[in-house]
Amino acid sequence: MDPSSSSSSNKRKRGLDCYDEPRYQRPKYDVFVNYAPEEIGNGFASHLKGALGREGFTICDHTKLPNGQDKSSELLKAIEDSEIYLVVFSPSYASSKECLDEFVLIMESYPKFNKRKFFPIFFNVEPSHVRNQQGSFLEAFQGHEKNVDAERVQIWRQALKEAGDKSGLNLKADWPDEEWFIQKIVKDVRKMQNPQQLCYVEHPVGIDSRAQDIISALRLSDPAFTMVAVLGMSGSGKTTIAKAVYDRIAADFDVSCFIENIHCLYTGQNWEVKLQRDAIYRLMAGKNKFKGSDGVAKLIKLLSGQKVLLILDDVYEFKQLQALSIHLASFHDGSRIIVTTRNKLSLSNLPHTPYNIRLLDTIESFELFTRLIGKGDPIDMKFVEEIVQCAGGIPLVLEVWSRHFTCYDRNLWPDMLEMLKIIPHEDTQKKLQISYDSLPKRGQNFFLDIACFFHGMDKDTIVKVLQDKDFFPNFEIQNLVHKFLVKIHFMGEVILHDVIKEMGKEVVRRKDEGEPGKRTRLMGYRDVVRVLRDSSVKEQIQLEALSCVVPSSCEYE
Repeated sequence: MDPSSSSSSNKRKRGLDCYDEPRYQRPKYDVFVNYAPEEIGNGFASHLKGALGREGFTICDHTKLPNGQDKSSELLKAIEDSEIYLVVFSPSYASSKECLDEFVLIMESYPKFNKRKFFPIFFNVEPSHVRNQQGSFLEAFQGHEKNVDAERVQIWRQALKEAGDKSGLNLKADWPDEEWFIQKIVKDVRKMQNPQQLCYVEHPVGIDSRAQDIISALRLSDPAFTMVAVLGMSGSGKTTIAKAVYDRIAADFDVSCFIENIHCLYTGQNWEVKLQRDAIYRLMAGKNKFKGSDGVAKLIKLLSGQKVLLILDDVYEFKQLQALSIHLASFHDGSRIIVTTRNKLSLSNLPHTPYNIRLLDTIESFELFTRLIGKGDPIDMKFVEEIVQCAGGIPLVLEVWSRHFTCYDRNLWPDMLEMLKIIPHEDTQKKLQISYDSLPKRGQNFFLDIACFFHGMDKDTIVKVLQDKDFFPNFEIQNLVHKFLVKIHFMGEVILHDVIKEMGKEVVRRKDEGEPGKRTRLMGYRDVVRVLRDSSVKEQIQLEALSCVVPSSCEYE
């Protein structure tokens, strides 16, 4: 029998409510091995444990229990702290009362825990002999019935019957040899191991439906390779939702790999090599550290031979995908890639299915914020509605603001909100400014012009005002659209999300916070009046009124 048939039916069919479950914490031991020590302890079982250990599995059996302790309680503790129960049935297995008692503890323990796996190995014994206590098992039980309490014997029989009904591996005469059999076991154990869950949020509002949208876009029932690009602005929840998708579907692949925060972590000299080595290490489940120079060849070999789930988080440039040899020919049938990005251009001409992340709607935003601030005194619902409206459906903003508000007395909250409308919180500013910082200098200046002066204005008007022989506003606007910093309304207006607009204004304010006369852009009438009263002000200022906007050519150099 092949456990792959059983494991396929037992693969996680996670419902939408999975996000209310706690994050899966991997037990202390990957595998607990139960076997007859007198018969195969120094032979097959020893070779099997060695092979599992070399593959990086943490293993426990009766020999690993501490000396001088209550053996039964320590045994139960070890069993309950193991993920996969590997039971080796051999001809003399049933002759050991200690082995049978240990086996009963396993059969009683594993159903009590989520995501535990039972894997029987029939080593020179037929499953029917285990299930019905026939053959060598019959002889052993005839002896037990004379010397052991009848109730204890009945418990053994019932446990063996249940185990004999489960799919496992049966060493058959036509199989090549013991070494091949052990490697087959190791490979199947690897498939059975649960991947560590990545997505853990205390209040998972809005995650399930968006994760399901992405899973639908992946078309998992289609054998053809598929890539889905999760697109959206910073702080919109792309990474969290990609992790939720990973938790749902990773067990259905031969190997899975999630590489996070690529744009920020893989920089400087030899970043390509570091990225390749990290990908190889994770695709090999950490069992071998890659030591070599030809990372691309190694990656292609790994990707082409297995059904792979690869999630690449925060890709910003196409060369980051090139470094990982991301192209159709590299991947085995059934493989899937998810790329999260805030720059559409990073995908170049790679065939992909786009998924534009949906920001939280009003109801979701209201629910998330009220959950985040926790229970306490009744809250003014109108005040919460105002907060939700200002946050604009961005989960990051709601999370940061909730922490900020709960640090102060509620009588200060109205003033705090008014302040946040003018001056963004430091944490949101840093996160949202990442996309701005990634722009070239001329792109940064053009974005600041739109944020300060042109928000909501007709695109054609903006192009006419800023058109120059060395500057092409049409191209720059489209570039900002690709990076989710601006949108083109169906009526032709160039618009920004409110928090993105305030982020841009804050960039200008911070350049010369105490001296508005040194700024290149003025946005408030108080600053304008203050500067105009100062006779020392230079002619570099661009006033808020459209008719006064006269950008110098050097501004976009």
